[in-house]
Amino acid sequence: MGDNSLSNVASALPRVIDRNGKTYSKLECKALERFVTSATDRIYACRADLPPEVFGAFGSFFSRNPKDLRNHILDAIRGRIPGHEGDVALGEKNVTKLASGEFTSPAEALKSGVSKAQAFFREWYGKYSHKSIANVVWIPFVGTNVSQLFARQLAYDQLAFFIEQSTRFVKFDVDNLYLDQRVMDSQHRDLFVGTLRRAAEVYEQFTERAADHYGRQLPFDAWLQQQNDTIKAVQEKPQRTKYRRELKAKAFDVARLLLPQAVRTNIAWILDARSTEFDIAAWKGHPLAEIKESALLIEKAGGEIAPSLLKYTEKNSYYEDQYGGLGSGLGSALQVELPSAPMMKGVDVISYDANAFQKVVAMLLMRSNRSADFNRFLEYARSMTFDEKIGVLRRVTEKRGPFDEWVDIEEAFDCVKITAQIRTDIGAVRDLRRHQKWDRNEGRYTLDNGFYLPEIVHEIGTEAATLYTEVMGRAYDTERTLRKEFSQEAQYVVPMAAFHPIIMSGGLDQLQYLVATRTVPQGHFSYREDAYNLAEAVCRVHPWLLGLQEYPQGKSVEEVVRDAPLKSVLRPYIGDTGWHA
Repeated sequence: MGDNSLSNVASALPRVIDRNGKTYSKLECKALERFVTSATDRIYACRADLPPEVFGAFGSFFSRNPKDLRNHILDAIRGRIPGHEGDVALGEKNVTKLASGEFTSPAEALKSGVSKAQAFFREWYGKYSHKSIANVVWIPFVGTNVSQLFARQLAYDQLAFFIEQSTRFVKFDVDNLYLDQRVMDSQHRDLFVGTLRRAAEVYEQFTERAADHYGRQLPFDAWLQQQNDTIKAVQEKPQRTKYRRELKAKAFDVARLLLPQAVRTNIAWILDARSTEFDIAAWKGHPLAEIKESALLIEKAGGEIAPSLLKYTEKNSYYEDQYGGLGSGLGSALQVELPSAPMMKGVDVISYDANAFQKVVAMLLMRSNRSADFNRFLEYARSMTFDEKIGVLRRVTEKRGPFDEWVDIEEAFDCVKITAQIRTDIGAVRDLRRHQKWDRNEGRYTLDNGFYLPEIVHEIGTEAATLYTEVMGRAYDTERTLRKEFSQEAQYVVPMAAFHPIIMSGGLDQLQYLVATRTVPQGHFSYREDAYNLAEAVCRVHPWLLGLQEYPQGKSVEEVVRDAPLKSVLRPYIGDTGWHA
């Protein structure tokens, strides 16, 4: 094209008209489609090459300007953002380079075109609803070699979507433990390290013992007979590899109960900038050094991705006081010393709506009709017979298939809440906590409540049960010693088998989803039991979820579900636990 300006060249090219009436040249379309999936469609997606803070800042314009985000992208490439104009000639060349693929990364064009980008974003971030801008900027993070206590803290951010190293499919490195420096610098160093090392050693031994036990239960030849034709057709070596992998997965499910909270894991997550900003400010005041250090690292990494959005990250003294347990001065009234007491697995319904059935039906009717005061629909639902209301639920769910996760396409079902306490082991809480639409509350980890000793431990052998109990006793002794001086850090030695209650509050659609996903045959035996306990406890106060007017006495939850007249709302899996492919 020589020295011809892009505007002259572009004017000679065919134009493409988008559905909002804006026309782009084919050259502009090619440039735009390095960042978006379509230059003309009314609905489109942004590609990874569009930097997240650019998307956030341009998206924020919609509250003040109807201009299409794609037009802002072209403005940025050309350096024509009002008040932040750059070299227009350079910007025009950027469009040509983008269209021809000369830029190794399309993002280079934006960086080149927006010469004052950071000043621009800082201005808009503080000028118009900066929190809303940060809400739509999502930052991908990866955490390596973080403890289980870090993973717990992250899970409490309800907008953090994460994937964590599996305790089922990954053997944890027992030599890779988080050793809190404050404890390591104290007189308790040897006790701390010795307790953690012993738990790690037994975890190794236990994994092998459990795998051998399951191997005796289901020898290779018997296992092979249960496989599909594809597996039976391959050579023996890959068959035995798959068999051993499944044995180990079963073994890890048991052995994980021995893992202390100090064992390190890897975790990847995405989080919006607003929540990231909040976490950084709150975590800087956390009593655990690991969480404080993590806050600084998140701030540094996030600042590389969205430097103009992570603005309010100073330590928040209010949240610092809460994380510290409100343990002095004004907050001393919150400190309570309760004697230790044994706990058992189970579920307690703390609060529920006695009028839930009428309200759910009324909300479904409201959603399916012309708008009117909810109380009118509620009055109508109250006038319906029990069978008529069950008929509403049947009609709503009659086409529900096995992969339709939710009862309600919107959130009528979730507008009715229930709060329950689930008493279980820390390992199961770790999994249940992932249901982040639930509101959750829990205390610090301790062995004061005793520990979960599943029957499978005894089945593996007397020596295995002795080792298991030894680890729990040693961990408890160390925890009680440490917590006199290190009340927070003492949690690092607590194994996943420790009994621990978690309060969970959520809507009824979230309830049925949790029950369905946590009772599947491949589920961990511990949280699977918890899900059945939850289903039973809830159906005792809401038997209508199964089409019943009263919950039958003297029957197991499996029997009640099997005989229930309504099976399309609450759908726990009934059957034996399976192996993990």
